[in-house]
Amino acid sequence: MVLARVGTERRHWSHYKKRGPVPDRRDDITHASGVLYGIAALAVAAAAFTVPLEWSLSTVGTFALFGVLLPALAANSVMVLATRGRPDRAPRWSQGLAYAVAAGGGLLSVGLAV
Repeated sequence: MVLARVGTERRHWSHYKKRGPVPDRRDDITHASGVLYGIAALAVAAAAFTVPLEWSLSTVGTFALFGVLLPALAANSVMVLATRGRPDRAPRWSQGLAYAVAAGGGLLSVGLAV
């Protein structure tokens, strides 16, 4: 995520200094698509209902932060890195990798809560 963010800042700074083209509007790791959030949330829900858990506000917060938000942002970072700031033009392999990162992060968050 840090590498993708540094690349984004570098492209924006290069444009500001009149040394590069205008960056894409989607060239930011925080502009993750709803599909990535949906995949992460679905993975969290599937894993949470198969594992016996004690539901509390802390558990739900862990799922929201570590299970949905961070995996979706990490998955979008994969696509930003693979396409140099144009995640809407990502090839299928990087989209598949991003979907796997989102789902894996969602599943991992349930492991953290157990």
